[in-house]
Amino acid sequence: MPGANHPDLTALIARVVKLEEELGKTKSELALAILEIKRKDRIIEGLRQRIFGSSSEKLDPAQLQLMFDELVLGKPAPSPDQSAGETSALEGEKPNVAKTRRTKADRFPKNLKIIVEAVLIPDEVDANPNDYDEISEEYHDELDVIKAEMIWRRTIRKKFVRKNDKTCPPVIAPAPLPSIPGTLCAPALAAQIIVDKFEDHLPHYRQSNRFRRRYDVELGRQTINSWNHFFATHLTPIGKAIKAEVLQATELQVDETPIEYLKPGHGSTKLGYLWIYNDPLGKTCYYDWHTGRGHDCLLDFLGYDGETGTIGYAGVIQCDGFSAYSALAARFMTIHLAGCLAHIRRKFVEAMDLAPDITLPILLLIQRIYKIEQQTRRTNAPPACRELIRRARSRPIADELYRLIVAARTTHLPHGPLGEALTYAINQWDKFIVCLENGRLEIDNNLAENKVRPAKLGARNWMFFGNAEAGVNNALFYTLMANCKTNGLDPEIYLTEVLKRLPHNATPAQAAELTPARFAAAFRVKAQEVA
Repeated sequence: MPGANHPDLTALIARVVKLEEELGKTKSELALAILEIKRKDRIIEGLRQRIFGSSSEKLDPAQLQLMFDELVLGKPAPSPDQSAGETSALEGEKPNVAKTRRTKADRFPKNLKIIVEAVLIPDEVDANPNDYDEISEEYHDELDVIKAEMIWRRTIRKKFVRKNDKTCPPVIAPAPLPSIPGTLCAPALAAQIIVDKFEDHLPHYRQSNRFRRRYDVELGRQTINSWNHFFATHLTPIGKAIKAEVLQATELQVDETPIEYLKPGHGSTKLGYLWIYNDPLGKTCYYDWHTGRGHDCLLDFLGYDGETGTIGYAGVIQCDGFSAYSALAARFMTIHLAGCLAHIRRKFVEAMDLAPDITLPILLLIQRIYKIEQQTRRTNAPPACRELIRRARSRPIADELYRLIVAARTTHLPHGPLGEALTYAINQWDKFIVCLENGRLEIDNNLAENKVRPAKLGARNWMFFGNAEAGVNNALFYTLMANCKTNGLDPEIYLTEVLKRLPHNATPAQAAELTPARFAAAFRVKAQEVA
């Protein structure tokens, strides 16, 4: 038998060592490839959920508990005496479908004008009406629509000349000012064009096609686009008045969303941002347009004075963890930041499939906090009451939640979705606690985020703003639409009335009387007086 120093054995050992090194290297590469595949799978799943899935972030607490129990105890076997249609106690009771199903009468509007087409009388009654007494009547109704039409509203100016002196110049009444300077548009048509685009998300070229198809009227999209600019110019004083209303709030929710716009000579679209400022108590919001995302955009809105280095706004800004807000708060002592529990929760939801043993207990505690908020919202609790409830009930749950997050952070790497969720939660925790100590604040920024949706939905149709200047006009229209919705106003009726009443070059005081909030308040007072 050859010894250990035999040439063939030495070569064989060297070959084995080399193969083991290659195998180790291959295993490392395979592990990295698996991690990369998992990362791409998470991206694909996130995109799939964003495109095809539900946008709601709500999680059923019972379902979370069920998943948590299965994780700890294992999935229970189905009971042999439990029928297939029986509902598990953990899933909660399902609503009675028969009780919640709407009747035919409930599915159709009841507040419509009624036009009686005919009154039908049986032939035998018509022949001998004195032999019958009417006891009741029944109806056969059909929904119908009266087609709109486009008209010219004409004001005739009679021109006169003196009978006795034909040399005198003719006399004519002065021409009335246009309802909207720079256009031939009456208030109702202008309101329709604005609402069609910024509430119903119908681009101008589609509106132009509809005018041609329905009314046989040629209104090119270039004409509508130019009118849109004049509409905005005329309504700008009301936008400024709404901004003044928002800045009176001591608590503001702020969010921003990217919107593309055309830049001549650039060759493609560029990215701008709509900033949304929402007063959660006053129910007023304002959209501000900027081509950037830096904290200078916040300075511009909040009234920064470059000469004195001071800012006009003082209060609490509720926001996400974007660095521009932190830079603003670090620069001005009069501004404080509040966090958002929804952003904290969202990151744990994204990491739930990767580490359910850590994320599920965290999400269950977050759900308990939201359950308390839901109860206080149902009772319309005032801010002082909400603050007491949060201190007594929500704060102990939040402290337990923070201990759980910190414990998980010490045992988990900061990389990946879970590590990012833990780090984000810890970094934002002090700001979130501000929400629990101030009953005037919501515990999340969802009210402001919901204001983003109309613009993003519209972007699916018109895709981008025509230019950077158009962003300012569009922000004004979105401001008006959002405030009409908050105050329960039909935006088309509101705009029609405002365009009739708003004088040319309106003063701030005149515009302040016509903001959606003031308009709705005046309407309610008038309705009470009539009642």
